Amino acid sequence: MCVSNKYDCVIVGGGISGTVTAWQLFRQGLKVVIVDPRSAPVMRLAESMPASAEPMMHRLGLLELLQQEPHSMHSGQISSWGEPVLREAPLSDRHHGWKVDKSVLTTQIQTRLPEKCLFNGKVVEVSEHDDVWFCRVKSAQDGSEHSLESRFIVDASGRQGYLPRVLNLPRHTFDKLTAFVANVPSPFNLKGLSPSVVVEAFEHGWTLISRLNAEQSMLAIFCNQHTPGFSQLKHSRNWHDIAVNTPCFYNALPEQPFTVKAINASSHIMGRLNGKNWLLAGDAAMAFDPLSSHGMTTAIYMAEKASQAILAALNGETTALHLYSKSMTEIYNSYLNELFGYYRREQRFPDSEFWRSKQGIQQPEVRNVIG
Repeated sequence: MCVSNKYDCVIVGGGISGTVTAWQLFRQGLKVVIVDPRSAPVMRLAESMPASAEPMMHRLGLLELLQQEPHSMHSGQISSWGEPVLREAPLSDRHHGWKVDKSVLTTQIQTRLPEKCLFNGKVVEVSEHDDVWFCRVKSAQDGSEHSLESRFIVDASGRQGYLPRVLNLPRHTFDKLTAFVANVPSPFNLKGLSPSVVVEAFEHGWTLISRLNAEQSMLAIFCNQHTPGFSQLKHSRNWHDIAVNTPCFYNALPEQPFTVKAINASSHIMGRLNGKNWLLAGDAAMAFDPLSSHGMTTAIYMAEKASQAILAALNGETTALHLYSKSMTEIYNSYLNELFGYYRREQRFPDSEFWRSKQGIQQPEVRNVIG
């Protein structure tokens, strides 16, 4: 059976960016629906948010969620970057910020939405006629098809994106970074400290230990096709060999085998972020290298700005969507220049193809990626 429903906005993708966008539009009285399969994530990803993000979370009515388990205050970062010595990042006046379980936070926000705002399924086809989007969606529960009509559509479906493929949008990709990720029991108490994050650079990449909660941490090896044994890192038995020069990471590895997931961690931005009655948000618009720690905060900020632009556009403000794209592009260009600065601080491995690939893009190539 095919059921027709009319909305102000259909959001493709129920990750953090799509969910916050829906939350904001719902708070403003719009009829909105998230279309997402809502399957459990294969890996839980440990994210960090700085204390400076708290005013934004307060504006969004979400700050109290960070104060609930499993989220916790960020207890600090230790890194070996540019030198073999592990150093602790200085504390801010209050605290570093928050350690956030992104999948849990997304679910917490979705529970604040009425059930009718969530469609458990996937988009099969989209088309546009007379400024109205027609979305054919398939239920994940019983396979039934539904037709959704909407004045506006948001793609927040992640790095692969749905609309970019339908609209054949160009993608600017700036590197090829892969994260091999595992969830393991929380491993350590380092010299009397219990840092939330430990980063260690090595000759062919860098490693990350990021606490999820008191019992579990995320381990990740970041590398690319230049890393020796790259294809073998999907098997945990090979992690000890590559981690021999990252002592904290090495000591955190469980003795027994564990599940590894390969995740695209490269930086990219789409050549267009909006059209007349559509826009891209979250990783569907632009994605960040985890080294920058920009991903979670920027995804939520982008959702806030996207919802504001959508409201303005639906009320007849013709420049709102363009200004959204311009603002996001400026953020991305600043991020890229900052990111390459981070990578260039590590000068211990001049013969490493990995580090050459991360440090070799020149300034003119980085700026103004969208005309």
